[in-house]
Amino acid sequence: MLDPIRGDFPTLAHWTYLNCGGMAPLPTSVGAEWLRVPQAVVAEGPLRLQAHDEEFLQIEAARATVARFIGADPDEIAFTTQFSTAMNIVVEGLPWQAGDEIIVTDQEHPALLIPVLNAARRHGLTVRRIPIAPRADAMLASYRALLNERTRLVAVSHVTTDSGTILPAGEITRLAHERGALVLFDGAQSLGQFPVDVHALGCDFYAFVGYKWLLGPYPSAALYIRADVLDRIEPSWSGSRATRTGSVTMEIDELVWVPTARRFEYGGRTFPYDTAMAAGVAYVARLGMANVEAHSRALTAYLHEALPRVPGARLHSPADPREATGIATVSLDGVDGVTVAAALRERWQIVTRPALRGTSIRISLAAFVERRDVDYLLDGLATLADGG
Repeated sequence: MLDPIRGDFPTLAHWTYLNCGGMAPLPTSVGAEWLRVPQAVVAEGPLRLQAHDEEFLQIEAARATVARFIGADPDEIAFTTQFSTAMNIVVEGLPWQAGDEIIVTDQEHPALLIPVLNAARRHGLTVRRIPIAPRADAMLASYRALLNERTRLVAVSHVTTDSGTILPAGEITRLAHERGALVLFDGAQSLGQFPVDVHALGCDFYAFVGYKWLLGPYPSAALYIRADVLDRIEPSWSGSRATRTGSVTMEIDELVWVPTARRFEYGGRTFPYDTAMAAGVAYVARLGMANVEAHSRALTAYLHEALPRVPGARLHSPADPREATGIATVSLDGVDGVTVAAALRERWQIVTRPALRGTSIRISLAAFVERRDVDYLLDGLATLADGG
């Protein structure tokens, strides 16, 4: 199990923080990295920033840290300005034809869903949805029924944002590739919860954020693009440093992309966000992903066991410990999730988030959460359930 780490998170002196699946509190080491470059620029001037001095910026070191964490090569990682940027790189870069189909689930976050729907409207595509179910075999049955010769992209969450359901990612990838379709996973709720190896998984794209379970700053994000599908994505937006050469006199025939995922990192960059995300990755890696996963699963099991002491409480995330994550989604009979989340925050300084269209609350049991936090939450829920 994990040693107590609460002292690394100043936020925890003020809040019982159970919303890591929304936006994480920062460990002090990550905050220091986030501020390192801006503070140096204020104190010393922007010369090293303007020169893109790697010793100063440490972007390639950050890229290597992130790549190693997910089992990728550094050349397959593009830092993006936000999660939706990563989504748009893929869905706007594919060579669509009218009638092509995209498969999503019925619980996708708008950051994935809206770029998909926009591409569908612009290119005459059909979007089909897999119903999220508690068991993998049920989801796979629905998925097989939707896959066909027109499927071009499967764009789904590895772990759903509201219910914390783990999708059978390996089988989803295998079945899609048998049909010739590409696979894009939303890893916002998976990375930092359990080990992920994208090469072993075999997916084509894996988009993720730094500011949730990886304990980095908002809105840091990145995109994994498998090396052998890189040239199947045409850059739809571009700028300086995306091409092998660049000058005020360059012509169309000189528009040759750099041979890595860095071609999508054009123009001005918010370097401190990228390196701070890597600092968060390094923090989680030092804890050990096996330890982090075991800690969260133990807390989730404890919450499941103790939840019956709250009158009218209902669990809407997987109850099977083999399928559960550090996300627990709970409703109270007769009280909507928006009201519950607001009361917990205002009366007990407990941070959760409304979920499942405002009917429930989502509880994130991250590495810094302890059993006493779960007990404190359950006491607050019991008070609300009793009308207090």
